[in-house]
Amino acid sequence: MLKISRLTDYGLLATVYLARKAGEVVAAREIATFYHLPLPMITKVLKTLHAGGIVQSYRGAGGGYSFDGDADIVTLGQIIETLEGPWNLVECESVDESGHAVCSIRVACPSRRFMFGINRAIKGAFEQVTLAELTQGTMPFAAIKKQELVQQHV
Repeated sequence: MLKISRLTDYGLLATVYLARKAGEVVAAREIATFYHLPLPMITKVLKTLHAGGIVQSYRGAGGGYSFDGDADIVTLGQIIETLEGPWNLVECESVDESGHAVCSIRVACPSRRFMFGINRAIKGAFEQVTLAELTQGTMPFAAIKKQELVQQHV
């Protein structure tokens, strides 16, 4: 089943923390202490986020990490892909380094078309949520509308 790893979960927490303090340089220890998480895990995800261009890193005395970007542009999907790497719900949508399909029965698979749509919908939902919304704890408008419709028909 689709499950976000613990490291990705910690990475999301660290990114939200930095975005809430946009422009400030924050030590990894501060984030680890705030969330009561192991410092080595927070350090690892911050390095990954830095390598992926989501956060900035500063060395030396007073060094640490900061979010200097536009939280309205960075999406949950981008953050997850930075932390997890490329992902798909089903193997038939995955490709190897050469761009060839990983699944050997992809061409003849009767459920591929449906799974492709589901895969796109879920990835699209992650792309609709911005870092700004995560920092505010709000849901994107499209998700709210969908929930209202579901509740009205229950």
